[in-house]
Amino acid sequence: MKKPSSMYLLCGALLICAVVPACGGSQKDSKTAAAPERVEGISDTVALFKKKDSTIEQLFSSSAGYVVLPSVGKGALIVGGARGAGEAFEAGGYVGRVTVSEVSIGAQVGGQSYSQVVFFETPVDFKRLKENSFKFSAEVSAIALDQGVAKNAKFKDGVATFIIPKEGLMASAAVGGQKLDFEAAK
Repeated sequence: MKKPSSMYLLCGALLICAVVPACGGSQKDSKTAAAPERVEGISDTVALFKKKDSTIEQLFSSSAGYVVLPSVGKGALIVGGARGAGEAFEAGGYVGRVTVSEVSIGAQVGGQSYSQVVFFETPVDFKRLKENSFKFSAEVSAIALDQGVAKNAKFKDGVATFIIPKEGLMASAAVGGQKLDFEAAK
């Protein structure tokens, strides 16, 4: 019998690391009055997006709200998962913590990490996030950010999302199926 290649073992390990937390339950404890923990790297991530494409400044200032996810990890070997944490902002001010999770199945292999920013077109769209009723539709894809891309971006179902790959290689950059869970700041 042929031994599995190291690529399959790596993909399997990435898959386990990504899927298990994505399928887990809530990490909330009995201290419901405690404010959600802040996420490191938010300012650096915003600066990176603005450096990569200066035209994205318009979306940061004109959107009803936005979510910044400094690092999302994604892994797959037919079954895949993604997980990351970030923060939500409304009118430029911090309003809460966001966790992104995704479980997918299909022709996919690899692992990657990336930074992601999600812009909400209207207050009604942003309210769906705050009510924990927001999930990316299957048709929504992330746009890999490059200079000038943001100025031509179109909102789809009230959102526009951008990524900057950090490391790894994945056969897909789709965000359809991602779920964003919001925890309000106290």
